[in-house]
Amino acid sequence: MRRRVLQLLVLSCLVALAGCSGALPGDGAGEQTLGDVSYPAGVSDDGTNVTALANAHESALENSSLTLSIDSTVNSSAGNRSVVLDAAVGSARDNVLVNGSASGRQMSVYLTPEKRYTRIATGDNSEAAYQVTNRSQEAMRLVPSYSGSGYLDQFAGMANFTPTGVRTVNGTTLLVLQADGSNATATDRANVSEFDATILVDERGVVHSVTVEATSSRNGQEFRTTYSMTISDVGETTVAEPAWLDEARNQTGN
Repeated sequence: MRRRVLQLLVLSCLVALAGCSGALPGDGAGEQTLGDVSYPAGVSDDGTNVTALANAHESALENSSLTLSIDSTVNSSAGNRSVVLDAAVGSARDNVLVNGSASGRQMSVYLTPEKRYTRIATGDNSEAAYQVTNRSQEAMRLVPSYSGSGYLDQFAGMANFTPTGVRTVNGTTLLVLQADGSNATATDRANVSEFDATILVDERGVVHSVTVEATSSRNGQEFRTTYSMTISDVGETTVAEPAWLDEARNQTGN
């Protein structure tokens, strides 16, 4: 089942090479302009080095708790597929709780310093299945990076994002980076015909949101993809034990 969730994530990565402008609700553009803010690492008036920005994002959040949310949908003639992930990440990364769903199937993973607890439910009222293993690097596979930096290259690395304005959200000054079909790069995996994307990033390099909309084609089939990633509650996220943890321990004897 875990493989199925991951396969859907990979498919989303292959065909989602675009973004939209409706990112986060804000307090309005205010009076600040691009000349009033400092650009984070990787960002210039000529464009954005997404890898450098992802590294800055990872570094800025290194010792902070956070909530990571991912929502991706792929529509095609073969059907519609969606993936939703929400992760509560502790400051030391010792405790992490990830809840994910794909095509009506739910999967939750709770990480402690020593263990990985997994709950899988199919949504058909059948009894949930549990698995308990020792924690390892493989436990990262459901979330490519705890801060979300691993998603930036996957979904935003194929276009050149340029600064277009400044936005204030809940008192935080955010730089607006945008890309469209004029600077999206086609690859041997997909030919992008429509592309709109927006990144909101603060002056430290923390990416608060990425939104993507794309139309692409591969092997004669058209895909319409929407994708969003948000980082919230930085420094304020707490990772609570899931309600199903005792049941998982009882069923597995761990």
